[in-house]
Amino acid sequence: MPIHRIAAASLATVALTLGGAALLTAPAGAAPASAPRVAASDPAACAAATTTTAAAVTNASTAAVAAAADASSAAAALKTLTAALAAVPPDAAAIAAASTTATATAAAAVTSANAAVDADTTAATAAAAAVAACKA
Repeated sequence: MPIHRIAAASLATVALTLGGAALLTAPAGAAPASAPRVAASDPAACAAATTTTAAAVTNASTAAVAAAADASSAAAALKTLTAALAAVPPDAAAIAAASTTATATAAAAVTSANAAVDADTTAATAAAAAVAACKA
């Protein structure tokens, strides 16, 4: 399950990055073709919201990279544990050490995956706020 959360967080980060890039590169005052024309947006509020979104997307990207690194560490620790369990004759101390390391790295991977999902949620909220602030 945690690996799926990491994958979801990574995909969400990519989507938010592309959305943020679209917001940042849109011409000033440009409105989506399907949006009705209403009052002009406040340029300062739009700029602030866009900056907040860019920072949130950067944080989400960083969190996704950290989650991937922690998942990789957990996988390596699990391989070490598997090798220790397969050793002949069994070495109880090596098994215990590998088990402790695998448990700790798995917990870190889950924590990182949760942080990446939280960062993606924050970035999505910021992106929605930027869209609302920049609507013209």
